[in-house]
Amino acid sequence: MSKSAGEEKLFKNELGVYNRHKDFLSNDNPPEKVKAALEELTSKYKSLLEQTRFLTWISGRLEKKLQRTNRELQDRNIRLEKTIDDLVTAKASRNAYAIIYFIAIILFVLEEFFIEPVISMFGSGLGYSILIKLIIVLLLKVSEGFIEERIKKKPKVEPLNSSPKTALGFNRG
Repeated sequence: MSKSAGEEKLFKNELGVYNRHKDFLSNDNPPEKVKAALEELTSKYKSLLEQTRFLTWISGRLEKKLQRTNRELQDRNIRLEKTIDDLVTAKASRNAYAIIYFIAIILFVLEEFFIEPVISMFGSGLGYSILIKLIIVLLLKVSEGFIEERIKKKPKVEPLNSSPKTALGFNRG
C-alpha cells in the first residue's frame, strides 16, 4: 500500500469533509444551506481539535518516557564502560603481579648465586645483602606501575564480525 493511499484511508472522514466543503463557497447556495455546512464544519473541526490535543498529549508522554529511557541507557552505558575499564585494570594488575613475581624470583636467585659470594669475599656482608635485596624490591615496586600500563596499552585484536555465532564458527555460508 502506497503512502498516499494509506494516508487517504487513515484520513478518509477528514478528506470527505474537506471535499464536500472546498467548493461550497464558490457556488451560490442559500443561507440555510451555508449555515448548516458551517455548523457541520465547525463540529468536525472541534472533533479534529480534540483528537489533535489528545494525540499531542500522548506524544508528549511518549517523548518524556523515551527521554527517560535514553538517560537510563546512557547511565548504564557509562557504568558499563567504567566496569570494563576496571576489569581491564584488574586483569593488567594481575598480569603485572605475575611478571613482577617472576622477575623477583629470578633476581633474588641471581643475587644469591652471583652477588652474595662477592660480598662474602670482602667480609661480613649481611648489611650489604639486605640492602641489595631492598633495592631489588624497591625497583620491582617502581616498575610494577610501568608494566601494568604497558599491559593495558597492548593492542586488542577485535574479531571481524562480533556475532557470537560467527565467532564460534556457526553461520558459515
